[in-house]
Amino acid sequence: MDNNDIIVGIVQDAYTIDPQKNYEKIKSILTRQYKEADVILLPEYSMINILAGLEPQEVYSRSEPLEDSIFISKLSDLANFLDINIIAHIIERTDTRPKTKSTSVLIEPSGKIHRLYSKIHLFDAYGYRESDYFIPGDSLSKGIYLGKYLFYVAICFDLRFPELFRTYARNNAYGVFVHAGWVKGYLKEEVLDVLGRARSHENTMYIILSDHTGELYVGRSGIFNPYGFREVDIGFKPGYIEWTIKPEVVEEARKTIPVLDKSRMFWDISFKK
Repeated sequence: MDNNDIIVGIVQDAYTIDPQKNYEKIKSILTRQYKEADVILLPEYSMINILAGLEPQEVYSRSEPLEDSIFISKLSDLANFLDINIIAHIIERTDTRPKTKSTSVLIEPSGKIHRLYSKIHLFDAYGYRESDYFIPGDSLSKGIYLGKYLFYVAICFDLRFPELFRTYARNNAYGVFVHAGWVKGYLKEEVLDVLGRARSHENTMYIILSDHTGELYVGRSGIFNPYGFREVDIGFKPGYIEWTIKPEVVEEARKTIPVLDKSRMFWDISFKK
């Protein structure tokens, strides 16, 4: 294996409304199946499955402040035990009851916790209204360095907003980690696949996606490479996979298909009357 290679672990499972039970599921998968990943990605709603019949007030009562989160504390102990980085999703308590935030955090093996991102594009579509539950984030993702290579984070519905991913690509991203709770619906599995391929190919970078599965969600977690090819598809059942991504493939793709260098819209061309 090349010294620049990065091994990512992706968890796919069905989660409940109980953070303790959800933590036990994560712990069970990783203690049994983790081998050598540099970083583990968990799905959206893996702390609390908010779509399992919960009202906003009920979600708020189960949420936790990041600075005093039992769920994150337990994941921190697990990261330390396995000596791995974990990118986790938390339903973060705010001062604006009953609304919380949909937040991504990086947990280092040392136990240090970094707030990365709160979801800015809330899922008000297909009859769902995340804005009843969440306050939208107001800033872009912080960067994550894996070795010398820069990555960012997005959350689920963000996949439908190409400008977000182009912004990360133009800020030297080699890839974006995506927490997802992609709900079932007409052709939704195919839509997820198309969007993952598009965001990776149009930005010549990796998309690493961890999705919820079960009764409400499509699964299909996986990895899309910088040429828009799906290298990994976990399918519809709970599972875990480790996969090697190669930063040199990003560099090769950007030489072969120089869309970032050639792009002029919004940066170099103004609209004319």
